[in-house]
Amino acid sequence: MTGWQPLRTVAGLTALRDAYGQNMSGLVPETGVYLADDGWWIALTGAPDPSYNLALVHGGDVRKNTVAVVERVLAERLRTVVMLAGAGLDAATVLADAGWVCVGSSSLRALPNSPSAPDAAVRILEDGDLRSARQLAEDVFGIDRESATLVYQEAAPDRPSERSVVGLFELDTLQTAAMLSFGKPISTVWAAGTRAQGQRRGHGLRVLRQVSAAAFEAVGDGAVCGLASAAGNALYDASGAEIVEYWQMWSRPRWLLGS
Repeated sequence: MTGWQPLRTVAGLTALRDAYGQNMSGLVPETGVYLADDGWWIALTGAPDPSYNLALVHGGDVRKNTVAVVERVLAERLRTVVMLAGAGLDAATVLADAGWVCVGSSSLRALPNSPSAPDAAVRILEDGDLRSARQLAEDVFGIDRESATLVYQEAAPDRPSERSVVGLFELDTLQTAAMLSFGKPISTVWAAGTRAQGQRRGHGLRVLRQVSAAAFEAVGDGAVCGLASAAGNALYDASGAEIVEYWQMWSRPRWLLGS
C-alpha cells in the first residue's frame, strides 16, 4: 500500500488495532458488551457465531490484560474468539495454560481509501435489500439466521452514516455483499462474500473497490481494513491491499464444537 503511510508507524498500528474494536462496537446491541482500555478491547454482540464475539489483546501488560479479558469473556458465557496481536502474542501461554487452543491466524489487510468510477452493478443496499444480504451470509458463510441478521442490519436511526452494506447485483440477484463500518481514518470491512455461482468472476474485487470509494467519500483519506480468511487472501492480493500484520485466533475447544 502506498497511498496512506501512518499505518507503518508504531502509533499507526496501535490506532488501527483500537479502531477495529471501535468500529465493531457499532454492531454491539444494548444487551451486548463493548469495553476497551490501553492495549485491549472486547466486543461481544451476543450472536451465536463466535466470529461476531471478539476480543483483542495487543499492548500494555499483555499477560495481565489477557487474564482480565478471559475472565470477562467467561463471565458472559458467550462463544468468543480472543485474538492476539503485536506484543499481545507474548500472552499465548496464558491462553494455552487456561485450556484455550489456537485455531489459526488471519492477515490484517489495509486498502487505502480511494475514489473510483461508479460501477452500475454495485450499490449501497437499501433496508429492503438486507434480507437478501442475510440469506447470502447464511449460504456463503454457513452462519445462523440470528448472526446474519446482526451483521447485515439497518444503521441506527440516530447514526445513519455509521455503516453501509455494499452489494453487487446480477440480473436483480445479489451476488456479493460486504458490510462497511466507517471510521476516521480507519474503516473496517466485514463479512465480504460471494455466492458460489458468482465466484471467480471478479465480483468481490469490484465490490471491494466500491467499498474503498465509499470510505473515501465518507471520511476522506484513510484506509479500509479487514481480517482476511484463507479464501479471501487472493481477493485482497488482487486489490493491492497490504498485509499489515497477522492476528492469532484463540478459542475454547467445546465452543468450536458448538457447545
